Amino acid sequence: MHPRHRRDIPIKALRAFIAISEHGSFSKAAEELNLTQPAISAQIKGLQRILGDDLFFKKTEGVGLSELGLVVERYARRILTLNDQITATAGRTTKHETVYLGIQSVFARTVLPEVVKISQAADNMRYRFVCASAKVLAERHKSGYVDLVFMLAPTESRRNVLAEWNEKPVWVRAPHLFPMSDGEPIPFVSHQNGFMDRKVLEVLDERNVAYRIVFSASDIASMIAAVEAGIGLMIMPDRVIPESLIVAHERILPKLPELRAGVFCREGFDLARHMPLVTAFISAVQPPSAKVARLLNTTAVPLKAVQSTR
Repeated sequence: MHPRHRRDIPIKALRAFIAISEHGSFSKAAEELNLTQPAISAQIKGLQRILGDDLFFKKTEGVGLSELGLVVERYARRILTLNDQITATAGRTTKHETVYLGIQSVFARTVLPEVVKISQAADNMRYRFVCASAKVLAERHKSGYVDLVFMLAPTESRRNVLAEWNEKPVWVRAPHLFPMSDGEPIPFVSHQNGFMDRKVLEVLDERNVAYRIVFSASDIASMIAAVEAGIGLMIMPDRVIPESLIVAHERILPKLPELRAGVFCREGFDLARHMPLVTAFISAVQPPSAKVARLLNTTAVPLKAVQSTR
């Protein structure tokens, strides 16, 4: 293509696109960017003209990313990251940098207090915390949405892994739920599209263990409420079991394999510059007694002597 016919994508349009993808709303994105809704709509229309197709589709509430939008999101985040790195080199960035920290929802209650200490110890960084399922976090990690993320590893890939260890899943139930008899299907409280649950169901199928899904939800709080009510059993990492539930030891329940977990960084994340943060984050989320493999070639002093109280 001749240079004069090339159409470059404006950075402002990419920022508008990412803001909409994060909020699922044109109006909320406009509010964040201090723009009018017609202005942000015009930027997206211009971006769609350059790319030749729609980037969003309408949902019951707000908008979602189209197939093209999902692809563009991944590259847009990388472009904005490079843009910010270039401006940082020239000394034109804002005083405070925002770092996105992802935590898998099932671990949030246990590790979030430790992670919050990081934000309290940092002078020149702001933090946005993102809690979601392993599947959602894996997608956001792949698209470059989160800078550092702690989650169960959805694949065997070790790309961008900073530290890894095994988490031990266990069966949990309400104290008043009577033991099940042999041959009775396991009443399973399931996380909708949950990575850990999918692994467990694979084990049950391989061992020909009968089960029936008696409750399903997309959030951990609803699942815990169902188990507390005695509807059935669910799977949780052994270090996050709430006081209202107990480990189930019924003979019918098969032993569960340990699952790989770890801390991952986004593509292009400046590890050298953020090494104190990386070290503190890993220390905050790792199990107190697990064998942790740190895949870092350097050591760093934690942020302002942030120390885990584990």
